[in-house]
Amino acid sequence: MDSKKASIQNMLEQNTANMIFYDSSFAKTAFFTKEIPNWEIPIFYLDFDLQHTGFVRAGMIPQPKNLTPICPENGSLYEDLKSVIVRILKTRSLVIIDSLNGVFNLLEDKKDVGRLVNSFLMLLVSSAKHTKSTVIVGVLSKTNKENKWVLSNTGRHVIDNDNFTKTQLISSENKILVKTLNSDNSANSQLIL
Repeated sequence: MDSKKASIQNMLEQNTANMIFYDSSFAKTAFFTKEIPNWEIPIFYLDFDLQHTGFVRAGMIPQPKNLTPICPENGSLYEDLKSVIVRILKTRSLVIIDSLNGVFNLLEDKKDVGRLVNSFLMLLVSSAKHTKSTVIVGVLSKTNKENKWVLSNTGRHVIDNDNFTKTQLISSENKILVKTLNSDNSANSQLIL
């Protein structure tokens, strides 16, 4: 594994929870496609926007043997989350939620959807801590006037916690700039993939 890939994985493993902010779903998919093969532990990919799954099914990107794709539907979300939690309580794993926007879209008709989604995330992260698992949440987002991250499609505030590693992906000329962010959203460090 080269030093760039090792440093990204090390960065993501520092905290149990990670937020990946992006404004291009193609940059996010390219990032995950490049990053996933570096992980040797079980990977549970909760694909809410179905972009990654679509590329795999079309043969455009490979699916590693340690990756379990999960495409939650309205009726299966609770069982899917329960299944992932049971598994990560037993073995160190990587959980990718792609994307937070998709979770909100799936649950948009529920009362107090923000609290419900935050509760799901906190339950998942709490369970992951038992086995030193890693949770990555992709968020199609932008910053608002107050320099806070919000969902691009709704303007809904993104959960903000100092215990989350925050990373921003910026797509430029067939490369992805990976910026780790401080609590004030200023860049801490950056790499180019």
